[in-house]
Amino acid sequence: MTLLAWSIVLLSAGAAGWALYWYHACNRQMIQGQHALREAKRKISALEDEYLQKETQWQSTEEKLRGYLQLLDVLINTIPNPIYYKDQEGVFQGCNAVFAESILGLTRDRIIGRRAQEMTEQIPPDLAAAYLRQEMNALHKGSSLTHEAAVQCADGQRRDYLFTLAPIKSRQGAAIGSVSVLADLTEKNKAARVRLQKEKLEGVLETAGGVCHEFNQPLQALSGYLEILAVKIQSESSGMALIQKALDQVQRMGDTTAKLQRITHYETMEYFDKSKIIDIHKSSL
Repeated sequence: MTLLAWSIVLLSAGAAGWALYWYHACNRQMIQGQHALREAKRKISALEDEYLQKETQWQSTEEKLRGYLQLLDVLINTIPNPIYYKDQEGVFQGCNAVFAESILGLTRDRIIGRRAQEMTEQIPPDLAAAYLRQEMNALHKGSSLTHEAAVQCADGQRRDYLFTLAPIKSRQGAAIGSVSVLADLTEKNKAARVRLQKEKLEGVLETAGGVCHEFNQPLQALSGYLEILAVKIQSESSGMALIQKALDQVQRMGDTTAKLQRITHYETMEYFDKSKIIDIHKSSL
């Protein structure tokens, strides 16, 4: 075999070796790539499973939170007392149906997000200022407080309410709002006023009875003495005139004691130095 032929054989053998080497190298790389692809798919699948698990947990938590909010809404709407809550800026954040309908006469969506000072048709400015002052006191003190105040209701009537205020606090303990629960005291206060009037009337009646008892006998005696004196001095006209005037005053005093005995209720009138005394005439009507 010639040198050229050997050269061709050697070159052919070398090319085949390089080709085989590159074949094995490419095959190893392809196998490694397949392994990497499978590993990537496994990781992606694991991430997808983790995401689906977390999404399920989020949905469960969201559903629980939604159910809790629905329960809270049902609860505050079941309570017969008006309830509302505001943030630290005095903006309504929520209320129950009783407060919305009976107090303001509005739907809740027209209340939430507004200040009391903006609702002048429903809340007079003087009352809005009084409410805000007490709410700020509760936020400043960081504790519950109560106070009485007038409330203009949806029917236009002003009624007496007891406000129970409590601050709403964050996890860090900072006051971020307040909640107010109202209790109608109108009938209770009315009954208290009636009871006070009755007690005053009882005192007046006892005093009037004592005065009448002490006055009646002296008045009767004085009237009798004046009539006897009138008989004795019939001839003197000037003396008779004075006696008649005295009898008129005795009669007037008798009328007053009679009115004292007929007192049925308690009414007063202005007296000197801005003091008050019982108005006998009106109280005995």
